[in-house]
Amino acid sequence: SGRVFRAGEVIVPRNTPSFEKEVEALRKQFIYPGVDYRIMSMTDKDGLPIFTTDSIDNDEDRRKVRLALRPCGWKLQQQLWKRDGVTDWPIEVEAGILSTVAESRFDIASGIPRIISAFQRDPKLYTLSLAIALTPIPLALVARSFISFYVIPSASMEPTLLRGDLLLVEKVDTTIKRGDVVLFQPPDTLRDIITNNGSQLSSTSLFVKRVVGLPGDSNISLDDDGNVQINGKSAVGPDRSLCTDEPLRLIDKQLRDGKGKELRALGPSDVYVLGDCKAVSIDSRVWGALPKEKIKGRPIARIWPLSRFKLSLDGQL
Repeated sequence: SGRVFRAGEVIVPRNTPSFEKEVEALRKQFIYPGVDYRIMSMTDKDGLPIFTTDSIDNDEDRRKVRLALRPCGWKLQQQLWKRDGVTDWPIEVEAGILSTVAESRFDIASGIPRIISAFQRDPKLYTLSLAIALTPIPLALVARSFISFYVIPSASMEPTLLRGDLLLVEKVDTTIKRGDVVLFQPPDTLRDIITNNGSQLSSTSLFVKRVVGLPGDSNISLDDDGNVQINGKSAVGPDRSLCTDEPLRLIDKQLRDGKGKELRALGPSDVYVLGDCKAVSIDSRVWGALPKEKIKGRPIARIWPLSRFKLSLDGQL
């Protein structure tokens, strides 16, 4: 019967042995292995909107569900898609074709297809990464202890960080300040949300957000527009309404049940983090405070693309 799809989910097609025909059929519809696609909406065989294929009892009818797909970050790659002949998104694809070859964005199996696809789209970036990987061993060991690299995978930090940006991240312990962009391991509450949606995380999975609340901050509240107040003031950071990547507003349900929509005070070892794109970011509004021990680093530079190079030793990109 294939896997279950949900509206709003991000999926990654991959080359799957024994399913070459399905992969080729998807290619003809501009759905390529290794590219992140968001399911914008879904309709059953009669054209009626549904939220999940799990709501269809009959296997044959489930295969006929139409998924409206759009690449994540497509606005940043319009020239690429026009070159391939795509004039508009989303594109509708039957669930039956995708069910055997599509993984969740968080699934470990999607990693290699995404790397191959990214190299094909931007060989300069990944040639640079390969050159770094081939650095003489003593230097590489030193670098591994203090710095690492991180590629932005989603739209949750737009417009500050765009999908595909390559960050240089310092891994040494530093004092976290309000406004810092940090990388962290998911707390249990976030991990539960991801696994309950049928996705998987590896032990090395990291997320990136901006610290807006520090230990001891009080009176944290969320208004009807998804904005956060801390200590009676608006949370620090850029205008969080500049991203429109989620027209379905699927974030709204998460916020209604959010663990961080109203907190009396942050504990002595907790911080509150937000994405710079409130329309798509699953952050402390949804899963609550972040233990400081989960923070593993902060970006000190955006090194690719070169047109957006920025050095930020204070951690506030």
